[in-house]
Amino acid sequence: MKALLTMFLVHIAWGFCAVQAQEIAEKRVAVPGFHEMLLPGTDRRYTLVIPQGYTGEEAVPLIVSLHYGGSVTPFYGRGLLETLIEPVFRELGAIFLAPDSAAGDWVNAQAEEHVLELLEHVMEVYNIDASQTLLTGYSMGGKGTWYLAARHQDLFKAALPIAGLPEADSGSTDWRIPIYVIHGALDRVIPLEPNREVVDQLKSSGRSIELIVLDNVGHYDIPQYRPHLAATVPWLIAAWGK
Repeated sequence: MKALLTMFLVHIAWGFCAVQAQEIAEKRVAVPGFHEMLLPGTDRRYTLVIPQGYTGEEAVPLIVSLHYGGSVTPFYGRGLLETLIEPVFRELGAIFLAPDSAAGDWVNAQAEEHVLELLEHVMEVYNIDASQTLLTGYSMGGKGTWYLAARHQDLFKAALPIAGLPEADSGSTDWRIPIYVIHGALDRVIPLEPNREVVDQLKSSGRSIELIVLDNVGHYDIPQYRPHLAATVPWLIAAWGK
């Protein structure tokens, strides 16, 4: 009788695991390229990029991109991915993730919760190397990068704010991950100086941080950021310990 009960429980457990695995497989996108998705059980949109050659057998990096401000039309985050982030970091074979903000900007508790829920979902469905993650963003997304990376250094192993505004406490945060800041010298929307001040403060306390200032580049000159962003690839590889 005891043996029969054990076999029954094993069968039930196996069936549960099989159903769970099937549900995860149904959520997984295997085709390389850009995909416009909804987080299951919600109406929250995100853009997902699957790299060429991804099979799920080997863990790959994850790069999370936070979009700039503006009217958040459907799959708004895709624009920054296509024009800047994905082409630059494509060689790393990473999965890219770009949520649409459903909570105004990125610097609030609701937006933080949304990003974390999406991150949890993607890391459950795909084979992600948790030691090779990057949070980046432009303008409003750069500010969000400062905010979210500081609070979740266990999830993001490097931070790359672009044309963003640091938080008031960014200079006194106990940063344990490397940061690379890129900003235009002619930015009249988000001034350079707060970034310079925070970088100087963190460097003086021994933190791993870099600042690249782009001469003759304003806030909306996004294409001009591309070659400078590409130059961060060796830094990112080193940050991941590859």
